Amino acid sequence: MQAAVVTDFGRPPVYREFTDPEPASGQVAVRMVAAGVHQVVRSLASGAHYGSAEAPPFVPGVDGVALLPDGTRVYTGGTPYPFGTISERTVVPAGFAVPVPAELSSVEAAGVVNPAMSSWMALVGRARFEPGQTVLVLGATGFSGRLAVRIARHLGAERVVAAGRNRAALAALSELPAVETVDLSSDSVVDDLRAALPEGADVVLDYVWGPVAERALESLRRNDLQRTSRLTTYVQIGAVAGREITLDAALLRSSNIVVTGSGGGSMDPRLLMRTLPELLAFAADGGLPISVREVDLPDIESAWDSPERLVVRIGDDR
Repeated sequence: MQAAVVTDFGRPPVYREFTDPEPASGQVAVRMVAAGVHQVVRSLASGAHYGSAEAPPFVPGVDGVALLPDGTRVYTGGTPYPFGTISERTVVPAGFAVPVPAELSSVEAAGVVNPAMSSWMALVGRARFEPGQTVLVLGATGFSGRLAVRIARHLGAERVVAAGRNRAALAALSELPAVETVDLSSDSVVDDLRAALPEGADVVLDYVWGPVAERALESLRRNDLQRTSRLTTYVQIGAVAGREITLDAALLRSSNIVVTGSGGGSMDPRLLMRTLPELLAFAADGGLPISVREVDLPDIESAWDSPERLVVRIGDDR
């Protein structure tokens, strides 16, 4: 079969022939239609991710839209090393497949589910979010962050504070109902966050970490007993601003904050499978607008480093 193949951690994948996958017990062979080149895909392919393979060669791609043997069009993933989803065929765990609504194109589904799932699973899983709560999104002007704002509102957030650096994106987010914005490039970001969240936040979705997280946590510090009863669940999702922070121990003792993470190693796959149909339905209804660049599989090497969000078109829907 033809596939995108990582031959060196320091180079983009190349289009070439790769070993055909043979399903083992508990696996199903599928024919790929489209697969997204998400941030995590690039990180895994470069060897920089905690889940990266030990050594090339391997096929990148963590998810996508495929056809089951009976022709059903599904969103799927979970391919075993050395196979991935940016290939003509692959194998996936039996049962890890959710039908894609007819109203949602394969390219749209392949492009939106992974970045949307980062906040969806953080809210319904790690944060145990409840309707009526207040959510702070750090990194809200990135692709996943913009989706997170919409998802929080869809799941019932009463207020969403969207914090980011792109002022044009912040202006667009501020037009959404019950969404306020904070400019993370401001010198007074701690005070700005406190002003936007005088009673704190129930959930923080953090796509940036690093110094931004330090300022956000400081803004949530509470020093009097009457203001510490509200629990804040701080969910670490991405680390575009840095993988490490300095955390004052007194902040955790003086404030009712729980810090946790949401990622591939912390998701409950059973919960994921239960909630994916609702996420796909929301996307099919137009609730998660996306803009992607569609490329063909043979062009993967030249397109790999594009700043645009890529979706690789691999095969036909039928």
